[in-house]
Amino acid sequence: MNEQSTYQEIEPITELKDFVHSFWMHQNNSDTVEKTTIVPDSYFKIVMLIKNQKIISYFMTGLWLDEKEFSFAPNALSIGVRLKVLAPEFLLNREVASILQKMHQLDLHYLNVDKFDLSSFKVIVEQWQKELLSVKPQKTIQGNKLRLSQLLDKMNGNISAIEVSDQIYWTNRQINRYLNKYVGVSLKKYLNIQKCYQSYIQIGNGKFYPEKGFFDQPHFIREIKKHTGETPKSLHKQQNDRFIQLKRISKK
Repeated sequence: MNEQSTYQEIEPITELKDFVHSFWMHQNNSDTVEKTTIVPDSYFKIVMLIKNQKIISYFMTGLWLDEKEFSFAPNALSIGVRLKVLAPEFLLNREVASILQKMHQLDLHYLNVDKFDLSSFKVIVEQWQKELLSVKPQKTIQGNKLRLSQLLDKMNGNISAIEVSDQIYWTNRQINRYLNKYVGVSLKKYLNIQKCYQSYIQIGNGKFYPEKGFFDQPHFIREIKKHTGETPKSLHKQQNDRFIQLKRISKK
């Protein structure tokens, strides 16, 4: 990680664990713009950018399918929440398929962030969680959908679409219909994003041969390049500057 930046994560409260992966904070401590490349991680996000105790930008992103260039403003704070596949229907009560590969600007009244105390990351997360719970529909999660989300979280892409169907007793066609409706991708595509993202851990450690989930070395290189625009070796070389995200990936 760049010494001129600070990064932290906070796990969600129990009531939000089926919908939220984590809250994250990135602080650019320098007087210059910090440029980085974000790679797909299988989550959609709500993000706020803060400078001088004021929210200067507030937006939602759909799933990313390939690398995206992003700039952190000088002496500014970026705070976001990573959201899981059940969040559109059972937390936010809206689809995010329409913003696949896009950023959608949000009104500051959404989740009442215009009233937030912005004094610290912890304080912001506490308020954000309270607001997310307040908008959560009073809706029971069907067993097949809950099993789908839990299995995706557990396997991190190290499973085939057919195996998913067999294990949760839900047809591949029905799963694809659900995921396409709410997040905009098929199950196979979602699993591929997860699989590649988990591979960045081994790439960050200097291992350039697939440990699991890929047919062979050329297949591994091809899939990583499809999502990042770079080969595994090139990603590893740039993880301290352009691809700082690789330094922050946990095995969870």
